[in-house]
Amino acid sequence: MKRTSLLVPALVVGILALVAIGGASAKKPALSATPVFKLNLKPSQEVPAIKGLKADAVGSVTFDLERSPAGAITSGEVIFYFNYSFPAAATPPAVTITGLHIHQGAKGTNGSIVVNSGVVSIVDADGKGNVTTVVTGTSPATLQAILDNPRGYYVNLHTSVNQGGALREQMHNPKKR
Repeated sequence: MKRTSLLVPALVVGILALVAIGGASAKKPALSATPVFKLNLKPSQEVPAIKGLKADAVGSVTFDLERSPAGAITSGEVIFYFNYSFPAAATPPAVTITGLHIHQGAKGTNGSIVVNSGVVSIVDADGKGNVTTVVTGTSPATLQAILDNPRGYYVNLHTSVNQGGALREQMHNPKKR
């Protein structure tokens, strides 16, 4: 009987220790190797807002990161993937996409380009399509800065008609994959 009475408290203490350790580590944010920013770019988010343009681009910006054993970013790729739609009425005879970038700038402000997708001219006769591009060589400091303060950055898509930007959304906390 003495064995049982000593065994039960020992089991309870062991289980509580596991729960406490698991709970403590569960609260620590994970260092994801592939944070994904899901975005819906709209003309109303541009500064100033683009009125009368019924268009959007839905997609994501993904950071495919390499990290040191300590968790610091050592390198990474930025993957842009967007499905866009510009109505035919707003794009005769075609839409020409002239850029897709990540800019540094808070909501309501315009800012400089920090990650250029490399897109310079996509002519699309029906105004509906996809842009997918992979950017290498972005500095680890830039990638970390975006992860540290995603609301301080935005993504926008430029066209020949709206050279300053046609569609935009402020970045936000990424999903972890």
